[in-house]
Amino acid sequence: MKLKPVNDKIVVKPETKKDEEVTESGILLPDTVDQGKLLEGEVVAVGKGMYSASGTIIPVVVNVGETILYNKHAQTHEYGDYLIMSVNEVLSIVEE
Repeated sequence: MKLKPVNDKIVVKPETKKDEEVTESGILLPDTVDQGKLLEGEVVAVGKGMYSASGTIIPVVVNVGETILYNKHAQTHEYGDYLIMSVNEVLSIVEE
């Protein structure tokens, strides 16, 4: 199956992470503790962009293969191991 996002949507494969973390002293921290933490993911598909009021296409600013940062509370839709989100949810592109 191949996902082909439309408009300004992108498909992201999120970096796998643990749902819970344990401190050195053995205290179990649920994933709600790190509310401000940013998540990483790899862009695997990109839509063509959105149309402006004048009818020209505004291209998406991320490319397939780039690593992005997004907020844990970003509005995303899960599809199997992937997330579908608007490019507006991307906070930054990670560059080496």
